[in-house]
Amino acid sequence: MSAFAAVLRKDLRLELRGGNSTIALLAMSMLVLVVLVFALDAARLRSFDSAAGALWIAMIFSGVVGATRALSAERENGAIHGLLLSPLEAPSLYAAKTAAAFIFMAVAEAGAVVMMVLFFNLEFDASLVRLIPVLMLGALGFSALATLLSAATGHTRAGDMLLPILAVPMFVPALIAGVKASTAALAGAPLASMGEWLRIMVAFDVLFITAGYLLFEHVVGDD
Repeated sequence: MSAFAAVLRKDLRLELRGGNSTIALLAMSMLVLVVLVFALDAARLRSFDSAAGALWIAMIFSGVVGATRALSAERENGAIHGLLLSPLEAPSLYAAKTAAAFIFMAVAEAGAVVMMVLFFNLEFDASLVRLIPVLMLGALGFSALATLLSAATGHTRAGDMLLPILAVPMFVPALIAGVKASTAALAGAPLASMGEWLRIMVAFDVLFITAGYLLFEHVVGDD
């Protein structure tokens, strides 16, 4: 836990100093939402399914941007090899990087939700509170998956291109469940009615986290 806390504290301190990852995620979310607002039919701008779909698309694109930066500092000048040779275990490094990516995505999602409400003419009401567990589960699962794939694709020249090609198809089942649950939440449905979709998201979160915990050490140091 001390090694996990040290790496996470370092990432958060760097982010507080520069804010590069959070700003990039917020900018990407805003751009995606703006494009979708203009692309969708104006008559559908008040529909909950359009708003939920746009929010999750923005989350996926911003998450890919954040994942490409997850290990960028450690990749510079081969610092990742120093970490792997230290007493720090690879699973602890993976957990810290996933936690940092989750925090950055959560901050970006908060801004994306505000922009979604404004762009799609929705209301700031209790439905946004029901949206919180759905988005948190989605951010956790995508952070776990993207961190693992970022470590695997970071060895290649086209790693930035391979990451979305690999991550998005693997995340599609959780994405569908997230959009369905978000639509129900925005429509004012209680959490009990979203139970089936939330259980699917929990199952994929467990799958992604377990896969990352077991496989991270085998892909992170294969330069």
